[in-house]
Amino acid sequence: MRQKKNFNVVEILLIVTAVIFLYEFVILDTGLLILVAIFSIGVYVGKNNFKKMWGKVLFWSSIIIIFLTIMETFAFKLFALSILSYFLYKLYKSRQEPYQFRPEFDHIIDQDETLQKKSTLFTNRWFGSQYTKASAYEWTDVNIQSGIGDTVIDLSYTVIPKDPPIVSIRNVAGTIQILVPYDVEVSVQHSVLFGSLRIFNYMEENMWNKVVHFKTDQFEDSSQKVKIFTSTLIGKIEVKRV
Repeated sequence: MRQKKNFNVVEILLIVTAVIFLYEFVILDTGLLILVAIFSIGVYVGKNNFKKMWGKVLFWSSIIIIFLTIMETFAFKLFALSILSYFLYKLYKSRQEPYQFRPEFDHIIDQDETLQKKSTLFTNRWFGSQYTKASAYEWTDVNIQSGIGDTVIDLSYTVIPKDPPIVSIRNVAGTIQILVPYDVEVSVQHSVLFGSLRIFNYMEENMWNKVVHFKTDQFEDSSQKVKIFTSTLIGKIEVKRV
């Protein structure tokens, strides 16, 4: 028997916002719909001619105008206010009634188990660039989220461990650059909304909403290798030999 789906608050807000958007664009002010349609064409034309200066100007100006137009709608303001109120309410409830998770086990667990807290190479950062040391350093896997800025990792100053090191970076905007020694094989999985890519001698410009995966020929058989997972909204990834 098929179960009935229970909608949460965020899903209800999204449905209500979509309905108000349609009502506002189609019935109240069709001029907004025409404006968005015109500049959506501008985005498409600008993307197809992005190598030219006028294409870049058309693309980004159209994106900005569409974004500002949507921000001016009543539906967007209502949605933003509702989401803010919802999360403030959840924050208030969590402070008043903190949730305690008490797992039940069928067997006794050793309560004396100890953990070691290790230092990390990078931290999550909204703005600014981060770099590895320009001198010898101990490797620890990288798993960070950053806002706007560049991230540079130079693997030539560290010892590559036997277990393949992992680099995982999620970025809003900026350049991710990873410098790899010649005797180290790599596997790169990259997701981007808009940007470019350069992995050794391979280059790809004007990538639009793509997910790619590359690895060197000897990756599977090598004992010296690194796995790279990156994603960015707007930006560039570079993997170079040093």
